[in-house]
Amino acid sequence: IRAAAAQTPEPHPPPRVADVEVDEMWSFVGKKRNQSWLWYAFSPKTKEVIGYVRGRRTDAVCAKLLAKLSRCQVTRFYTDWWDSYGKLIPSHRLWVGKAGTQRIERNNLTIRTRLKRWQRRSICFSKSDEMDEAVVRLFFHHRNHPHHIF
Repeated sequence: IRAAAAQTPEPHPPPRVADVEVDEMWSFVGKKRNQSWLWYAFSPKTKEVIGYVRGRRTDAVCAKLLAKLSRCQVTRFYTDWWDSYGKLIPSHRLWVGKAGTQRIERNNLTIRTRLKRWQRRSICFSKSDEMDEAVVRLFFHHRNHPHHIF
């Protein structure tokens, strides 16, 4: 898994995206006290993950994700009510509420179903950050390019 992940590129945002849904998911690495949050951006039009970061649930980690998305021109960000979004995304480009995040929430369920280590209540979990990163990278690459063989 590590070797395949090392050869797999991260998702690259396209030059222009009209709408992007952004959300975060909780898991842990090693033990529950060692929380790991996956922040990612999803294009509802192409049904692809266009960027992600892993880290704590802080403004700094959210800013890292938004920095990755700054390469493309995003018209609207659809998010939930987490404070970081309101602090870091200009209000004229931010739409908050469940109506705009239905597709990313559905994608969260797919992630939790297919990656047991990201389920809320499971005995499966990553023992290292490196392995957690590898699994997430490979999963997103496969979701974005389903016919690509490693």
